[in-house]
Amino acid sequence: MAWSPEYLAAIVDSSDDAIIGKTLDGTITSWNRGAEHLYGYTADEIVGQPISVLVPIDRPDELPGILDRLRRGERIDHYKTVRIRKDGGRVEISVTISPVRDSDGTIIGASAIARDISEQEKAIEEALRLREDFIAIAAHELRTPMTTVFARLQLAERRLSRGDYDRDALRRDVAIVRKGADRLRGLLERLLDISRIRSGRLELDRAPTDVAALTRRVAGELAENAGQAITVRGPESSTEDADVDPVRIEEVLTNLIDNAIKYGAGDQPIEIDIAEGPSFVRVSVSDRGPGVAPEERDLIFEPFHRASRDSRGVGLGLHVAREIVRLHGGSLTVEEREGGGAKFVLVLPKTA
Repeated sequence: MAWSPEYLAAIVDSSDDAIIGKTLDGTITSWNRGAEHLYGYTADEIVGQPISVLVPIDRPDELPGILDRLRRGERIDHYKTVRIRKDGGRVEISVTISPVRDSDGTIIGASAIARDISEQEKAIEEALRLREDFIAIAAHELRTPMTTVFARLQLAERRLSRGDYDRDALRRDVAIVRKGADRLRGLLERLLDISRIRSGRLELDRAPTDVAALTRRVAGELAENAGQAITVRGPESSTEDADVDPVRIEEVLTNLIDNAIKYGAGDQPIEIDIAEGPSFVRVSVSDRGPGVAPEERDLIFEPFHRASRDSRGVGLGLHVAREIVRLHGGSLTVEEREGGGAKFVLVLPKTA
Protein backbone atom coordinates (compact mmCIF):
# COMPACT_ATOMS: atom_id res chain seq x y z
CA MET A 1 0.00 0.00 0.00
CA ALA A 2 1.45 3.38 -1.00
CA TRP A 3 0.95 6.25 1.43
CA SER A 4 0.07 9.64 0.04
CA PRO A 5 2.61 12.49 0.37
CA GLU A 6 0.07 14.36 2.53
CA TYR A 7 -0.19 11.44 4.96
CA LEU A 8 3.60 11.11 5.25
CA ALA A 9 3.93 14.87 5.76
CA ALA A 10 1.33 14.70 8.55
CA ILE A 11 3.34 11.98 10.31
CA VAL A 12 6.49 14.09 10.12
CA ASP A 13 4.73 17.21 11.34
CA SER A 14 3.15 15.45 14.33
CA SER A 15 6.44 13.98 15.58
CA ASP A 16 7.77 15.25 18.92
CA ASP A 17 11.28 15.01 17.48
CA ALA A 18 12.63 17.91 15.47
CA ILE A 19 12.69 16.83 11.80
CA ILE A 20 14.46 19.19 9.43
CA GLY A 21 15.12 18.98 5.71
CA LYS A 22 18.02 20.86 4.13
CA THR A 23 19.99 21.13 0.92
CA LEU A 24 23.61 20.07 0.60
CA ASP A 25 24.71 23.66 1.06
CA GLY A 26 22.83 23.78 4.40
CA THR A 27 19.70 25.72 3.42
CA ILE A 28 16.65 24.67 5.46
CA THR A 29 13.82 23.37 3.26
CA SER A 30 11.39 21.86 5.77
CA TRP A 31 10.66 22.33 9.46
CA ASN A 32 8.13 20.40 11.57
CA ARG A 33 6.35 21.32 14.81
CA GLY A 34 8.88 19.33 16.83
CA ALA A 35 11.63 21.59 15.45
CA GLU A 36 9.56 24.66 16.30
CA HIS A 37 9.19 23.44 19.88
CA LEU A 38 12.87 22.54 20.24
CA TYR A 39 14.44 25.61 18.65
CA GLY A 40 11.74 28.27 19.02
CA TYR A 41 11.51 29.31 15.35
CA THR A 42 8.34 28.91 13.30
CA ALA A 43 8.57 27.36 9.83
CA ASP A 44 7.84 30.74 8.24
CA GLU A 45 10.78 32.28 10.12
CA ILE A 46 13.38 29.62 9.41
CA VAL A 47 12.68 27.89 6.06
CA GLY A 48 15.12 29.31 3.50
CA GLN A 49 17.64 30.26 6.20
CA PRO A 50 21.02 28.53 6.54
CA ILE A 51 21.19 25.75 9.12
CA SER A 52 24.23 27.55 10.52
CA VAL A 53 21.91 29.91 12.46
CA LEU A 54 21.46 27.02 14.89
CA VAL A 55 25.18 26.29 15.29
CA PRO A 56 27.12 27.95 18.14
CA ILE A 57 29.93 30.26 17.08
CA ASP A 58 32.36 28.23 19.18
CA ARG A 59 31.85 25.23 16.82
CA PRO A 60 32.92 26.70 13.45
CA ASP A 61 34.24 23.45 12.00
CA GLU A 62 31.32 21.22 12.90
CA LEU A 63 28.86 22.04 10.13
CA PRO A 64 31.32 21.86 7.17
CA GLY A 65 32.44 18.44 8.37
CA ILE A 66 28.86 17.19 8.59
CA LEU A 67 27.96 18.49 5.11
CA ASP A 68 31.09 16.89 3.61
CA ARG A 69 30.13 13.52 5.08
CA LEU A 70 26.59 13.83 3.74
CA ARG A 71 27.89 14.60 0.22
CA ARG A 72 29.86 11.35 0.43
CA GLY A 73 26.63 9.52 1.27
CA GLU A 74 27.46 8.88 4.91
CA ARG A 75 24.79 8.66 7.60
CA ILE A 76 25.50 10.28 10.97
CA ASP A 77 23.87 8.43 13.88
CA HIS A 78 23.03 9.81 17.33
CA TYR A 79 25.53 12.64 17.16
CA LYS A 80 25.59 14.59 20.43
CA THR A 81 26.08 18.30 20.04
CA VAL A 82 24.80 21.72 21.10
CA ARG A 83 22.50 24.06 19.18
CA ILE A 84 21.28 27.63 19.71
CA ARG A 85 17.60 28.37 20.21
CA LYS A 86 15.86 31.50 18.93
CA ASP A 87 16.06 33.03 22.42
CA GLY A 88 19.83 32.50 22.46
CA GLY A 89 19.72 29.59 24.88
CA ARG A 90 21.87 26.53 24.29
CA VAL A 91 20.23 23.12 24.02
CA GLU A 92 21.99 19.76 24.06
CA ILE A 93 20.69 17.44 21.35
CA SER A 94 21.22 14.04 19.85
CA VAL A 95 20.78 14.16 16.07
CA THR A 96 20.73 11.57 13.31
CA ILE A 97 21.38 12.98 9.82
CA SER A 98 20.78 11.00 6.64
CA PRO A 99 21.45 11.86 2.99
CA VAL A 100 18.32 12.22 0.83
CA ARG A 101 18.47 10.80 -2.72
CA ASP A 102 16.31 11.37 -5.80
CA SER A 103 14.90 8.63 -7.97
CA ASP A 104 18.26 8.30 -9.75
CA GLY A 105 20.14 7.81 -6.48
CA THR A 106 21.74 11.23 -6.56
CA ILE A 107 22.16 12.88 -3.17
CA ILE A 108 20.11 16.07 -3.23
CA GLY A 109 19.89 16.99 0.43
CA ALA A 110 19.66 15.68 3.97
CA SER A 111 17.15 15.04 6.70
CA ALA A 112 17.96 15.54 10.37
CA ILE A 113 16.05 14.09 13.32
CA ALA A 114 17.00 15.69 16.63
CA ARG A 115 15.81 15.46 20.21
CA ASP A 116 16.57 17.37 23.37
CA ILE A 117 18.87 15.40 25.68
CA SER A 118 19.57 18.18 28.17
CA GLU A 119 17.86 16.37 31.05
CA GLN A 120 19.61 13.12 30.18
CA GLU A 121 22.97 14.86 30.15
CA LYS A 122 22.23 16.50 33.49
CA ALA A 123 21.28 13.10 34.91
CA ILE A 124 24.54 11.62 33.61
CA GLU A 125 26.54 14.48 35.11
CA GLU A 126 24.76 14.03 38.43
CA ALA A 127 25.42 10.28 38.36
CA LEU A 128 29.10 10.90 37.64
CA ARG A 129 29.25 13.47 40.45
CA LEU A 130 27.65 11.02 42.87
CA ARG A 131 30.08 8.33 41.78
CA GLU A 132 33.03 10.62 42.42
CA ASP A 133 31.58 11.59 45.80
CA PHE A 134 31.04 7.94 46.59
CA ILE A 135 34.61 7.00 45.72
CA ALA A 136 36.13 9.94 47.61
CA ILE A 137 34.01 9.58 50.75
CA ALA A 138 34.13 5.78 50.85
CA ALA A 139 37.91 5.82 50.40
CA HIS A 140 38.26 8.33 53.23
CA GLU A 141 35.94 6.44 55.55
CA LEU A 142 37.59 3.09 54.81
CA ARG A 143 41.09 4.46 55.23
CA THR A 144 40.63 5.51 58.86
CA PRO A 145 39.65 2.12 60.34
CA MET A 146 42.02 0.33 57.98
CA THR A 147 44.90 2.46 59.27
CA THR A 148 43.93 1.64 62.86
CA VAL A 149 43.61 -2.07 62.15
CA PHE A 150 46.94 -2.22 60.32
CA ALA A 151 48.81 -0.24 63.00
CA ARG A 152 47.44 -2.35 65.84
CA LEU A 153 48.22 -5.60 64.03
CA GLN A 154 51.81 -4.42 63.58
CA LEU A 155 51.98 -3.57 67.29
CA ALA A 156 50.52 -6.95 68.25
CA GLU A 157 53.04 -8.66 65.98
CA ARG A 158 55.90 -6.90 67.77
CA ARG A 159 54.49 -7.83 71.18
CA LEU A 160 54.22 -11.49 70.18
CA SER A 161 57.84 -11.53 69.04
CA ARG A 162 58.93 -11.00 72.64
CA GLY A 163 59.13 -13.94 74.98
CA ASP A 164 57.51 -12.05 77.85
CA TYR A 165 54.81 -10.22 75.92
CA ASP A 166 52.10 -8.36 77.81
CA ARG A 167 48.88 -10.35 77.44
CA ASP A 168 46.66 -7.49 78.66
CA ALA A 169 48.17 -5.10 76.11
CA LEU A 170 47.66 -7.72 73.41
CA ARG A 171 44.01 -8.09 74.40
CA ARG A 172 43.58 -4.32 74.07
CA ASP A 173 45.16 -4.46 70.61
CA VAL A 174 42.79 -7.22 69.56
CA ALA A 175 39.79 -5.30 70.91
CA ILE A 176 40.77 -2.19 68.93
CA VAL A 177 41.30 -4.28 65.78
CA ARG A 178 37.88 -5.86 66.22
CA LYS A 179 36.26 -2.45 66.70
CA GLY A 180 37.92 -1.22 63.47
CA ALA A 181 36.79 -4.36 61.63
CA ASP A 182 33.22 -3.87 62.88
CA ARG A 183 33.28 -0.29 61.60
CA LEU A 184 34.53 -1.49 58.20
CA ARG A 185 31.82 -4.13 58.06
CA GLY A 186 29.12 -1.61 58.93
CA LEU A 187 30.29 0.80 56.25
CA LEU A 188 30.45 -1.92 53.61
CA GLU A 189 26.95 -3.12 54.54
CA ARG A 190 25.57 0.38 54.07
CA LEU A 191 27.31 0.74 50.73
CA LEU A 192 25.83 -2.60 49.66
CA ASP A 193 22.40 -1.44 50.84
CA ILE A 194 22.72 1.65 48.62
CA SER A 195 23.40 -0.64 45.66
CA ARG A 196 20.47 -2.91 46.56
CA ILE A 197 18.10 0.04 46.98
CA ARG A 198 19.00 1.60 43.64
CA SER A 199 18.67 -1.70 41.80
CA GLY A 200 15.41 -2.63 43.55
CA ARG A 201 16.99 -5.70 45.15
CA LEU A 202 16.61 -4.74 48.82
CA GLU A 203 14.08 -7.28 50.05
CA LEU A 204 12.17 -7.29 53.33
CA ASP A 205 11.80 -10.39 55.50
CA ARG A 206 8.55 -9.44 57.21
CA ALA A 207 7.38 -11.02 60.46
CA PRO A 208 4.93 -10.03 63.22
CA THR A 209 6.93 -7.60 65.37
CA ASP A 210 6.29 -5.77 68.63
CA VAL A 211 7.75 -2.40 67.55
CA ALA A 212 7.32 -0.84 71.00
CA ALA A 213 9.25 -3.63 72.72
CA LEU A 214 11.87 -3.57 69.95
CA THR A 215 12.33 0.19 70.41
CA ARG A 216 12.77 -0.18 74.16
CA ARG A 217 15.33 -2.97 73.74
CA VAL A 218 17.42 -1.02 71.20
CA ALA A 219 17.26 2.11 73.36
CA GLY A 220 18.36 0.17 76.44
CA GLU A 221 21.32 -1.41 74.70
CA LEU A 222 22.55 1.86 73.21
CA ALA A 223 22.07 3.70 76.51
CA GLU A 224 24.23 1.14 78.27
CA ASN A 225 26.92 1.06 75.60
CA ALA A 226 27.20 4.85 75.30
CA GLY A 227 26.61 5.74 78.94
CA GLN A 228 23.83 8.06 77.74
CA ALA A 229 20.55 8.67 79.54
CA ILE A 230 17.60 7.75 77.31
CA THR A 231 14.01 8.35 78.39
CA VAL A 232 11.38 6.20 76.70
CA ARG A 233 7.71 7.17 77.02
CA GLY A 234 4.74 5.18 75.79
CA PRO A 235 3.57 1.56 75.97
CA GLU A 236 5.89 -1.20 77.13
CA SER A 237 4.66 -3.34 74.27
CA SER A 238 2.42 -2.92 71.25
CA THR A 239 -1.24 -3.82 71.47
CA GLU A 240 -0.87 -5.46 68.05
CA ASP A 241 2.23 -6.66 66.20
CA ALA A 242 3.25 -4.88 63.01
CA ASP A 243 4.09 -6.78 59.85
CA VAL A 244 7.63 -5.47 59.35
CA ASP A 245 11.17 -6.70 58.86
CA PRO A 246 12.45 -6.68 62.46
CA VAL A 247 16.13 -6.69 61.50
CA ARG A 248 15.73 -3.72 59.15
CA ILE A 249 13.57 -1.75 61.59
CA GLU A 250 16.13 -2.38 64.32
CA GLU A 251 18.72 -0.95 61.93
CA VAL A 252 16.58 2.17 61.46
CA LEU A 253 16.02 2.62 65.21
CA THR A 254 19.71 2.11 65.92
CA ASN A 255 20.64 4.77 63.38
CA LEU A 256 18.17 7.32 64.77
CA ILE A 257 19.12 6.77 68.42
CA ASP A 258 22.85 6.62 67.66
CA ASN A 259 22.62 9.94 65.78
CA ALA A 260 20.77 11.48 68.73
CA ILE A 261 23.59 10.35 71.02
CA LYS A 262 26.25 11.75 68.67
CA TYR A 263 24.63 15.12 68.00
CA GLY A 264 22.62 15.70 71.17
CA ALA A 265 23.72 17.48 74.31
CA GLY A 266 25.71 14.92 76.29
CA ASP A 267 24.37 16.12 79.64
CA GLN A 268 20.73 15.90 78.56
CA PRO A 269 18.72 12.70 78.00
CA ILE A 270 17.59 11.46 74.62
CA GLU A 271 13.79 11.33 74.51
CA ILE A 272 11.88 8.57 72.73
CA ASP A 273 8.09 8.64 72.43
CA ILE A 274 6.10 5.62 71.26
CA ALA A 275 2.49 5.97 70.14
CA GLU A 276 0.03 3.66 68.43
CA GLY A 277 -3.05 4.01 66.30
CA PRO A 278 -5.36 1.32 64.92
CA SER A 279 -3.26 0.99 61.76
CA PHE A 280 0.13 2.49 62.59
CA VAL A 281 2.89 2.80 65.17
CA ARG A 282 4.89 6.01 65.59
CA VAL A 283 8.30 6.39 67.21
CA SER A 284 9.91 9.81 67.68
CA VAL A 285 13.53 10.26 68.74
CA SER A 286 14.45 13.71 70.09
CA ASP A 287 17.73 15.24 71.19
CA ARG A 288 18.68 18.64 72.62
CA GLY A 289 21.57 19.34 70.29
CA PRO A 290 21.87 22.09 67.66
CA GLY A 291 19.02 20.64 65.60
CA VAL A 292 18.73 20.49 61.82
CA ALA A 293 18.43 23.72 59.84
CA PRO A 294 15.19 23.99 57.82
CA GLU A 295 17.10 24.06 54.52
CA GLU A 296 18.82 20.77 55.40
CA ARG A 297 15.79 18.77 56.55
CA ASP A 298 15.32 17.14 53.17
CA LEU A 299 18.99 17.08 52.21
CA ILE A 300 20.10 15.01 55.21
CA PHE A 301 18.20 12.03 53.80
CA GLU A 302 20.16 12.19 50.53
CA PRO A 303 23.16 9.85 50.09
CA PHE A 304 26.56 11.28 51.05
CA HIS A 305 25.04 14.43 52.57
CA ARG A 306 26.31 15.39 55.99
CA ALA A 307 24.96 18.26 58.04
CA SER A 308 27.19 21.33 57.79
CA ARG A 309 27.58 21.46 61.56
CA ASP A 310 29.48 18.17 61.65
CA SER A 311 31.54 16.09 59.24
CA ARG A 312 31.33 12.79 61.11
CA GLY A 313 30.03 9.78 59.22
CA VAL A 314 29.78 8.91 55.57
CA GLY A 315 26.30 10.36 55.05
CA LEU A 316 24.56 7.07 54.26
CA GLY A 317 22.76 6.07 57.45
CA LEU A 318 19.73 8.33 57.21
CA HIS A 319 19.36 7.70 53.48
CA VAL A 320 19.32 3.94 53.98
CA ALA A 321 16.98 4.30 56.97
CA ARG A 322 14.47 6.36 55.00
CA GLU A 323 14.52 3.95 52.07
CA ILE A 324 13.93 1.00 54.40
CA VAL A 325 10.97 2.83 55.94
CA ARG A 326 9.59 3.69 52.49
CA LEU A 327 9.77 0.03 51.49
CA HIS A 328 7.54 -0.67 54.48
CA GLY A 329 5.08 1.97 53.25
CA GLY A 330 5.95 4.30 56.11
CA SER A 331 7.61 7.68 56.53
CA LEU A 332 10.69 9.12 58.22
CA THR A 333 10.88 12.88 58.74
CA VAL A 334 12.74 15.40 60.86
CA GLU A 335 11.41 18.49 62.59
CA GLU A 336 12.47 20.92 65.27
CA ARG A 337 12.06 19.72 68.84
CA GLU A 338 10.07 22.10 71.00
CA GLY A 339 12.66 23.86 73.14
CA GLY A 340 15.49 23.20 70.68
CA GLY A 341 17.13 20.19 69.10
CA ALA A 342 16.07 17.68 66.46
CA LYS A 343 13.11 15.32 66.44
CA PHE A 344 13.04 12.40 64.02
CA VAL A 345 9.61 10.84 63.51
CA LEU A 346 9.21 7.28 62.25
CA VAL A 347 5.74 6.11 61.23
CA LEU A 348 5.12 2.49 60.22
CA PRO A 349 1.88 0.86 59.04
CA LYS A 350 0.98 -2.25 60.99
CA THR A 351 0.03 -4.16 57.85
CA ALA A 352 1.84 -4.37 54.52
